[in-house]
Parts: sequence; C-alpha cells; structure tokens
Amino acid sequence: MKRLEGVRWIAACGVVFALSGCGGMLLPDQSEIGTSTFQSYKSVQYAFDRIALRHTSVTDLSGLGFDADKTPNVQVLSYLDIVEHFMPNSSMAFDKLDPAVQDCIMARTACEGYVFKVAHHDFSRSGSLFLDVFGFVHTTTETGWTAQVLVLVQNGQVTHKLLSGEPHVEIVRDDVQPLGPIQNLGGMFSVGTSVALKTIK
Repeated sequence: MKRLEGVRWIAACGVVFALSGCGGMLLPDQSEIGTSTFQSYKSVQYAFDRIALRHTSVTDLSGLGFDADKTPNVQVLSYLDIVEHFMPNSSMAFDKLDPAVQDCIMARTACEGYVFKVAHHDFSRSGSLFLDVFGFVHTTTETGWTAQVLVLVQNGQVTHKLLSGEPHVEIVRDDVQPLGPIQNLGGMFSVGTSVALKTIK
C-alpha cells in the first residue's frame, strides 16, 4: 500500500514538473476594481478637467461621476480637516495658501471638501507552477492605476480642485521560502521570507 502511495506521489510530481513550463497559464489572476464610473486614469482626468471653478455645482459634480452620495469611500472634510490637509505643519503659512482655500477655511461650516478615491488593481501570478504550488516562490505582478480628486465646495459651487494619483502602477513581488512547505510547519524553522519589490511609473 505504501509502495502504491509512493508511486502516486512520484507521478503527481512528474505532472507538476511537466506543467511548470506553462505555469503562467495555470496560475490564478485577480482584479480589484472599486465601484466607479471611471474605467481608466485618463477618464478621471477628463472629468476633472471639466470641473469649472465657481461654476460647477454639486449636482454638476454628480453628472461628471463625482457623486458624494452614491460613490463609496468618499471622504467628507470639515474646515478643520481642510486646515490639517493644507497645513499639516506650522511651516506652512496661511497667507501662502491658494485664496480659494483661505476663503473656505475662513467660511468654516459654510465650506466643505470631498475626496474621491478611485483605483483599479490587477494581480497576476507567474513563474514556475511547481515552485508556486509547493510554496517555494510566489511571483505576483500588480498592475493598474489610482486617482484621488479633492474638491472644495462653498456656496454650492466648487471653488478649488486637486488631482493626484498614479496613472500607471506596476509592482513585481517575489515571495521566497527556501524550505517550501516545510517552512510553515509551526515555526519549527527560523528561515524568513524575503520580498523583492519593483515599481515602475
């Protein structure tokens, strides 16, 4: 019986080795897409460019895809949050801020800010199927983009806007465990995991 199990084990390993050359085709992929009407960083930038200061209203923002009531993970800023955002330390003088930001802070409760965060991430596994399945090396490539739009609204109209983010993200992670599956047996071995990061913008 033990001999038969040994033969099965060898056969299974042989199959894995045979497939290791096409591991990229069999390893899993994953996507993380936030609920948003934007499909790319360029689409966010296009909508942002259409925001006209002191003309675009909150309703207009919704039509552009920046809906504070329906978009998830929207951060609402009070005037105190706005102070902290634009003046994170005492070295930033109030009179050096954009006049629209100054007016917003001085207006206190009559002005508020909104921060819209949009992101799209794809995760793709690559490399040797054998090394991945048995836990020796996991190679994951993350690609996508992130965008953050901040607007200040006073008297029902946008008075200030900012766009930031990363139009192109590519990160390659190599998680290496020299002992493979043995390394996870209750911490019996002290060999650690090394991670290599590579970011391209």
